[in-house]
Amino acid sequence: MTGIARYAMQGPRQAVLLAVLFAAIPLLYWVSAAIVSLVMLRQGLEKGINVLLPALLPGVAWYAMQQEITVFVVILGSALMAAVLRASVSLPKAMTMAVVPGFAIALLLPDLSPMWFEILQKGADEYQKAITETMPEMAEALRPWILPMLLGGIAAMLQLFAIGAVLLARHWQSKLYNPGGFNKEFHELRLPMWYVAAAVLILLVGGSDPQWVMAVPVVLVPLFVMGVSFVHGVIAAKQLSSQWLMAFYISLLFFLPYMYALLILIALMDSVIDIRKRLKDTA
Repeated sequence: MTGIARYAMQGPRQAVLLAVLFAAIPLLYWVSAAIVSLVMLRQGLEKGINVLLPALLPGVAWYAMQQEITVFVVILGSALMAAVLRASVSLPKAMTMAVVPGFAIALLLPDLSPMWFEILQKGADEYQKAITETMPEMAEALRPWILPMLLGGIAAMLQLFAIGAVLLARHWQSKLYNPGGFNKEFHELRLPMWYVAAAVLILLVGGSDPQWVMAVPVVLVPLFVMGVSFVHGVIAAKQLSSQWLMAFYISLLFFLPYMYALLILIALMDSVIDIRKRLKDTA
């Protein structure tokens, strides 16, 4: 995919062409978001906005036709993170901004996209029926939690797309202009302690209040990304073969719920005791 980045960086026309094209193709809007982020990272906010605005036009069209806000939110969210990364030169700070598109989706989806919210409500009703059949004693207690959890899950998924677009853009930037720079930056990704503390607090509150539960998946996504970076960093520090990474991603694919929770736990532990530094010192 580096060829896409190389072509986009030949000039503003090429960048706009690719950004609009990929935003218009279903399920490839994340490539458009990565192109916008790359231009913003490499050439600054002004030129990035010149690519961002045309790239949002397909999102406007998708919204007009199907009340689909996915394209709009992912491209805008990744552009926001890229702008923070450009200004701060700090990947952790950019990752903390990922909660903005996540909360935007969770809070605005019912009003901006009633059709998709209705689909989620139907899904929540079907899930409620399934729980009623299998665990009737718990069905009524779980009712107020189901829809917020689905909203939070959708927001977290799209938030992950936005983060992935920024990481892809950073990888392209490193590949074209600073070979090897992204690997070091990603392997050392650690979120600030204030974010970790806030995430734990929201996790505790969300576990006891259904009004807060939709915020839990949103704040956990950056921790999941940090957990993935931890695995990459450990494999690189120990100079293990690429087969370890392959085994990790296969495990992630087949055991996603368990691996997701495990990686978040590892990220929390690494935030507190800095496991990666201890491994480096041992090495």
